[in-house]
Amino acid sequence: MRFYPVPLMAVLLLLSFSLPAQQDSRYRLLLKSGTVIPDKNIDPETVSNFNRNALRSNGKASFVIQFERIPATEERNRLKQAGIELIDYLPDFCYTAIVGGSLDYTLLRQVNARAVMILKPEQKMQPELASGVFPSYAVKVAGTVDVWINFSPSFGFEEIKQALQADNFDLLSTSLKNYRIVEIRAAAGRLFTLASYPFVEYVQVAPGEDKPLSQFWTNWGKDAIRSNILGAPLSAGGKNLKGAGVTIGIGDDADPQIHIDFINRMIAKAAAPYNYHGTHVSGIAGGAGIRNELRTGMAPKSTLLSQVFSNVFTNAAAYTADHGMVITNNSYYSGYNQCDAFGYYDGYSRLLDQQAFLFPNLQHVFAAGNSGLFKCSPMPDSFRTVHAGYQSAKNVLTVANASPVGGIWRSSSRGPVRDGRLKPEIAAVGTFITATAPPPFDYYWENTGTSMASPAIAGGLALLYERFKQLNGNTNPKNGL
Repeated sequence: MRFYPVPLMAVLLLLSFSLPAQQDSRYRLLLKSGTVIPDKNIDPETVSNFNRNALRSNGKASFVIQFERIPATEERNRLKQAGIELIDYLPDFCYTAIVGGSLDYTLLRQVNARAVMILKPEQKMQPELASGVFPSYAVKVAGTVDVWINFSPSFGFEEIKQALQADNFDLLSTSLKNYRIVEIRAAAGRLFTLASYPFVEYVQVAPGEDKPLSQFWTNWGKDAIRSNILGAPLSAGGKNLKGAGVTIGIGDDADPQIHIDFINRMIAKAAAPYNYHGTHVSGIAGGAGIRNELRTGMAPKSTLLSQVFSNVFTNAAAYTADHGMVITNNSYYSGYNQCDAFGYYDGYSRLLDQQAFLFPNLQHVFAAGNSGLFKCSPMPDSFRTVHAGYQSAKNVLTVANASPVGGIWRSSSRGPVRDGRLKPEIAAVGTFITATAPPPFDYYWENTGTSMASPAIAGGLALLYERFKQLNGNTNPKNGL
């Protein structure tokens, strides 16, 4: 019997190639532009090339560093002492980083660094921008596009402002600079130049204007919002919770303070008219039911702070300090309402996640959206329809609309979001809800949508917050938990 070594050699070669490939798959770098596996490149030549060629701003260069494993505290301290600052974690085993001097090959080996790489401009941009697809609302001047940039905390605002203005980029808004976000108008052909700056972490389309989330229905059923045990009197075996001493921020399109259900309980910050949507949402969260007790909101003795849409959370620093705001309700969205835009984690998502650390006693609640009738291939009908930005943040509660007879209402948005996280986290009945309304609706009217489900959760949280304070002897929400 003759022996044929070629098939055996082929198998051994395949095995020898597949084992490193399987090992390397642990080191995927998951970017919005796609997944890459950085080359294992910690050697003297690579480090020398980086030190010689890296683009710098005020002597600082940005890069991505990947480790064989997550670095220990001692290793982080050694990097910091050498002028290397680790900024944000990127899966897997990666960090964005800034170096003020030169990389040291020996140190990188000692801290188990696996790879260093400089991100390309297209890897630091929203994929649609990189491909030249600009939404119409972001093109206000022909040949330009309005964008947001996230800038690195290693650079001061004045530092990046001077660099951008010196290169003739127009700064449109700096209102979110404390969250490291600046709005810029850039020539469409210069977006790659903008993304190349070492201080620019990411470039995205500037979000569109906020829009309320609701669907109008009339002459249907009655509301199905209940908080029976929490709100029932003590004599009936309940907890008699009404939201007293709890401030809920309502970001919406109205200043509803003249409605009788909010007399002496509304902190009016909204420069807005007496609109339907915002008034209805406010009543679900905290209406007093003065003209009709059946229309009492979830937390009828809470204090409501009205503000226009996203201003309720962008002003969180002042509102938490001055008014003890601990919950916000947000029944609106920004940007596109179509499959290409759903579930996208953007600058607003990141801002809200930052606030989870800056204001640990503040909980944001967002309506998921009413786009459940969309068919976003390859997902089944209604899936991956949660709105981008606000609703896709990691540390907010995103709320679906439940049917009074069970299940999720057919128009309610649902996840997953783009990075695979499950959304929404919770559902409430927001179908056929009657609550406060301005003229000509005779004080109360009906509506359906996640806009109605979200304030039910926000109001319910106010009751739980009140109960928590009772149990812990904290009577002043300004003091936190």
